[in-house]
Amino acid sequence: MLQLAKRKYPRFSKNCEVRYKVVELEDMPMRGSTVNISGGGLCFRSEENIPMGKMVALEVEIPNAPSSVTAMGKIVWKKNLDDGAFENGIEFWWLGWTGQEPETETQATDQNTQGQTETNAGSEPGRPE
Repeated sequence: MLQLAKRKYPRFSKNCEVRYKVVELEDMPMRGSTVNISGGGLCFRSEENIPMGKMVALEVEIPNAPSSVTAMGKIVWKKNLDDGAFENGIEFWWLGWTGQEPETETQATDQNTQGQTETNAGSEPGRPE
């Protein structure tokens, strides 16, 4: 019987531009492209052979997103490709974004939620006033 691997996060096949820098190795950011991405990590293609276990700083340009996603992650697997390139499996250690638009949207949502919470502060959870 064939068993399917259960994943903690859904994986999306999306080709996005990636700028990356191997922590403690590179001076200049390098470029690659994502093969797939999930909440726990991503797979990206590079021309450089990045050593296993190295920490990598990433910036991922997602089409139609208000800003790019920034991340810090660790190389947990890699695959040599026939054309001399590499696929690198990254486990995320930290995620964020560049620019202020996502932060501004998040703050506005938090303020709206806080106003709703303050309005209902006297009631018990699950009970109408």
